[in-house]
Amino acid sequence: MGKAQLGVDGLDGRLLSNPLRMRTMGNPGPSLRIFHFGDFTLDAHTGELTRKGDRTRLRDQPLQLLIALLEQPGELVAREQLIERVWTPGTYVDFDRGLNKAINHLREALGDSAEHPQFIETLPRKGYRFISKVIPAETATIPDEAPEVSRVMPKKRAWGIVLAVSGLILAAGLAIGIAVVRPHPWQQSQQASLRINSLAVIPLDNLSGDRNQEYFADSLTDQIITDLAKFGSTRVISRASVLRYKGTRKTIQEIGRDLNADAIIEGTVTRSDNRMRITAQLIQVSTDMHLWAEAYEQSVIEPLDLQSRVATDIARKVDTVVHPLEQDRPVNAQAYGFYLKGRYYFYQYSTRGWQQAIEHFRKAIELDPNFASAYTGLADTYLVAGAYGVFTPKEALSEGKAAAQKAVQLNDNLASAHYALATAYTWYDWDWTNAEKEFQRALALNPDDALGRNWYGGYLSLLGRHNEAVDEHERARQLEPFSLVINANLARALYWARRYDEAIAHARSTLDIDPKFSVALFWLEGSLRHKQMFRQAIDLRKTVFPEHAAEFEKQFQTAGFQSVLRRDGDDFKKDGDLIQAARCYAQVAQKKEAIALLESCLQRRCSSMVTLKAEPDFDVLRDDVRFQKLVQQVGLP
Repeated sequence: MGKAQLGVDGLDGRLLSNPLRMRTMGNPGPSLRIFHFGDFTLDAHTGELTRKGDRTRLRDQPLQLLIALLEQPGELVAREQLIERVWTPGTYVDFDRGLNKAINHLREALGDSAEHPQFIETLPRKGYRFISKVIPAETATIPDEAPEVSRVMPKKRAWGIVLAVSGLILAAGLAIGIAVVRPHPWQQSQQASLRINSLAVIPLDNLSGDRNQEYFADSLTDQIITDLAKFGSTRVISRASVLRYKGTRKTIQEIGRDLNADAIIEGTVTRSDNRMRITAQLIQVSTDMHLWAEAYEQSVIEPLDLQSRVATDIARKVDTVVHPLEQDRPVNAQAYGFYLKGRYYFYQYSTRGWQQAIEHFRKAIELDPNFASAYTGLADTYLVAGAYGVFTPKEALSEGKAAAQKAVQLNDNLASAHYALATAYTWYDWDWTNAEKEFQRALALNPDDALGRNWYGGYLSLLGRHNEAVDEHERARQLEPFSLVINANLARALYWARRYDEAIAHARSTLDIDPKFSVALFWLEGSLRHKQMFRQAIDLRKTVFPEHAAEFEKQFQTAGFQSVLRRDGDDFKKDGDLIQAARCYAQVAQKKEAIALLESCLQRRCSSMVTLKAEPDFDVLRDDVRFQKLVQQVGLP
């Protein structure tokens, strides 16, 4: 059965406990200063570099580097300091190459060179020094509203100001009973393009120093474009249109404006000896915010395999981030960026991912307290993560349900908010009447919400309406054919319907997308077990828990699969995962112990008690009067 805890979406919490390899790049706030040096003037607030009337808007990373150097003219600024300034802790990128690339962009903008520097001097293996005279900076006026506090201030200081200003805005709104956020003129002009409806893949930079590697970088760019087009949720700019930006000096905003693109993917390819490294990042054009960054590394023995894997992975992650936002009031550009990051982390389906999702949804709400979809994202995260034990049921219900209700209050026509509220009624309140009411309201508002239909399918399974549930999950999969959790939950619906052969097939097709997706692995193992394919179940378990592979094999060989389940039950009981222990004990005919654990779960209002009717592991208990009483107490028909 595997050491797992299941919840709203059938997630295996333990299998997904590994931390993410990457973290979305941060976007610190501005220094609000003006610098004069040589023939240049830098406005750190706008990011504009002016020389003799010609203005260039620097990209985010070069801008932050330049300000860091200008703040300490004539002094060595260590590479480590610059990396900390530009990338938030936990970001997974090639820092050295990323820093070198940003410095090169900066030198191009200044007309400077590493060999004969006028402004930026390189101190090999140490850092950089700004060698030109800098006229004392002029302090600018701090903007009236938090959304402008956005660009290049060190992270801790920036967020202190953001929180303080946002707090004042929110307090003022509460004082008059209505929180009103008036966008700046530049935001009003951008509101139509905040949603990511189109994106462009800029030709990846070959940093190998070997022109023979250009073909690989170009072909990888082509494959990413092709794979993105297959997902079909956004318009992808053609290869012919983006090719002219190969090696360009234009800013992301300029490229986005030229191509009418809402987001840009850029990256690098590096080959060193027998290793190849690829980096990619997704950038929101309207704010220059980095929505995520990822790095891949592999032996060059199979470069085409790496190319295919990377292109598919990038396309899938981009599709997750840019999924269209429901109709909502105009929102602050930065808040929307944080919302997109939150959704990306939510779909990681891991403890750390959910924690980061909550952090980003809260940032979006701080910047725009009336952003209903951000509250919905917060509700989704608390409700789903709480069902898997990341939060206590009480905390998950109080936080998740409150966020869903706030979203409905702000926008009663927001389908995702009603789906979230329905899920709270289902898994935590056991209020089946209101759950049905909210699901029907959501379906009427937006029948094409794939995640919502996925949750509705789960609700139908819990009630024992299995054929309807499978149909709902099929509809959700048609809407988002590459969603890992939606594909895996179709396997769950088939497992709960006791259609094990189909469940095995769908779980394996999900694993074709991502061989390590734990939700699919869990339902595959359960289906194999109920088909009495114990050899295959043990082999699968060994791949999931390789550190226990020898132990599993020895126990299976000496005492059979029942012994493995009995030990699982003992382990779950020690860990306090009572409903999982009950499932194991039920399967090894320890019925009295299983029902006693379920009675304890009822007293604790464990959210997974709603699976009593659906879960095949409990079929052996259904004739027991005590079990039937438990089903009635949960309110299941």
